Formats: sequence, structure tokens, C-alpha cells
Amino acid sequence: MVKLIIGGDICATKRDEKAFLGGDAQQLFTDVLPEIQVADFAIANLETPLINAQSPIKKSGAVFGNSPKMLNAIKQSGITYLNLANNHILDHGKKGLKSTLEALKENQFDFSGAGETLKDASEPFRATIKGKNITVLSYAENEFSIAENGQSGANPVDVIDFVTRIKALKDSSDFIILLYHGGKENYHLPSPKQQKLCRFFVDQGVDMVVCQHSHTAGVYEAYNKGNIYYGQGNFVFDPYPLKRDWLYKGVLIEVVLHEDNSTDIQLIPYIHKSFFKDEIGIRKMTIEEAKLFMNHIDEASQKMIKNPNYIQEEWLKLSKSLENTYFSILNGNGKVMRKLNEKLSWLKFIYKNDRKLVLKNIVTCETHREIVETILKDK
Repeated sequence: MVKLIIGGDICATKRDEKAFLGGDAQQLFTDVLPEIQVADFAIANLETPLINAQSPIKKSGAVFGNSPKMLNAIKQSGITYLNLANNHILDHGKKGLKSTLEALKENQFDFSGAGETLKDASEPFRATIKGKNITVLSYAENEFSIAENGQSGANPVDVIDFVTRIKALKDSSDFIILLYHGGKENYHLPSPKQQKLCRFFVDQGVDMVVCQHSHTAGVYEAYNKGNIYYGQGNFVFDPYPLKRDWLYKGVLIEVVLHEDNSTDIQLIPYIHKSFFKDEIGIRKMTIEEAKLFMNHIDEASQKMIKNPNYIQEEWLKLSKSLENTYFSILNGNGKVMRKLNEKLSWLKFIYKNDRKLVLKNIVTCETHREIVETILKDK
């Protein structure tokens, strides 16, 4: 029997940085700590580069960066593997990624999902634990962190690469985990294409797909011979003072792999203590908190399973609610103008049907989209 624990995003903030640097795993993980430490293999996503000096890249969105010393607490927690395939690992460029890799090696962490070359970034992690061959594949959606030929970064989602690799891996692996860093942030359901992709991963031989990046615990499904989890929520990544309650809640995934390669899977819900008062770290949910939280996830999961159109219908609702925001982004508006357009919808008078059709063709046609991507590269 092999026990695995999978956790979501870890990043030190100003509030808990001292505890990370000081190696105070007890203060950060509290009563969740024993769940990690009894595992034979504990996984988490490192949602930040480990840097000695600032070297931020040009990008849209937040830029993260922590001292390599934050590994002190992670190491004390019992987490042994850190996923690097995410949208922040290249926030401080090649220099920041290099210092991250050096720090992980120095502290004897296992890792994969990013590298100084695309080849290195795409290599899966493999380990034999109690006689079981465990494989971890890591992929990230294409944002500002992705490795390319001649450029360091995170492993991009590449279906051709995946198919080639899975053929060579599935016969020599007892359990294959695929970590997918993608999906809509703050949304507990997959997009239709995300669900189709994750199911394809399972069809090809992956035993468990775990989606991260959404910052909220999501729905899950048993599909074919595998299991798919569409979001775990933040692990130790304190969202204070944001007022969105889902940012404070998440789940660990515990997998017990038996001798015959059958599995027992349990979700362990936790909450950031800053949701209630001025404290740092996470704790297990109480029985009542866990019941309410898991009921919400279970109900949404059952809707997805029972209604084949549920994901498409909900995605349509979400997309329509974001129409004003996205038209404003495409128009090049800053935050102030975007907020105004969300309330006044003035861009609807500019984006007439003919203009929308041109925009649709550029975005949906693979060749047009590749031209736009090339034009905007390295801007």
C-alpha cells in the first residue's frame, strides 16, 4: 500500500513570510500537517519562483517572487515533490527560474514541469515508492511562463507530446498523475474544452488528472478508468484581505494505492484561518464546515455527471456575464475604463456584428491566431 497526498498552490505572502522563512510548518499547516507527514509521497504546486534578486518580466497580471528560504517550512511539512508547471514560475525570467531550480536541488526536493530548456521542462517525474512505479506529468496553459525552443519556462500543454510520452509510460507505471495548471480562475467548473482534454488524458492511460490554478475547489468525476478533479483551491496561499470566501477553502486529495493498483480516494477539506480572524496558516474544517462545503461540491459534481449539457450551459452563462469585460480588454482599455464598460456597456455600440465576425475569425482560426501570437510575442 502506498499513500499519496496532493495539494494545490503554495506561495508565501507578506502575512506568513516569516513563518515560511523560519521553517514553522506547524504554524502554517497546523492539524493538516499529520495528513501530509504520514504520506509516502506528498505533492504540491510551487506558485512562485524562488529568487535572490528582483528581475520581473513584462507581463499582464500579478508577479510573484519569494526567497529560496521559504522552502524551509515546505521541507519541514513533509512535502517532497513540487510542481513547477504553472503561470508564475517564469515571473522573474530565466534568472529567477535558474535560482528556483538551484534552491530545489540544494534542498533535495523532487520537481518537474519547468526547466532551462523545453526538453527539460517536458520530462515527467518518475519514482519507485514501496515497489510501485509512480509517474507525474505536468502541463501548464500557455501564458507568460511557457518554455519554447531556446527559452526556459514551464511545460506547455502539447497534445502531440503527451500522446508520445504516455505510450512509453503507461506500461511501466503503476499509477500516473497528470497535473494540469489551467482553467478559469475563481470558477468551480471546467470549460467544455478543458473537460474534453482532461477526459482525453484519462482515455490515453492517465489514472488521475488534477487541475490547479483556479484558486477554488472544483467539481470532480470518475471517468473511464480514472478520476478527474477540476480544482483544489489555494493550499497555503493566504488570500487576505480579499473578500471572496472560496479563495480561503480547499481540499487535499489523499490516494491509497493498493497492491493490485486499485485506489481509495478521500478529499480532506481545509480553510485559511484568516477567513475568520487575523491569523496565518490553514486548518482542517470542522465536521459541520466540511459537510456544507462538500455538499456544495458534490451537488455540482452530480449535476455535471447527470446532465451532459451542464458544463456547456454554465460556461455560456459565465461567458455572457464577462462579455463587457472582454470587449473592453480587446479594445485596449485599462482597469478604470474596463470598470466603466462593465456598468455602462458602451462598447456594445462599437462592436457591431461585422466587427465581431472579423474578431471571431482571428481568434478561432488557428492560422490567424498564430499570426497574432507571433506579432505580440515578446512585446
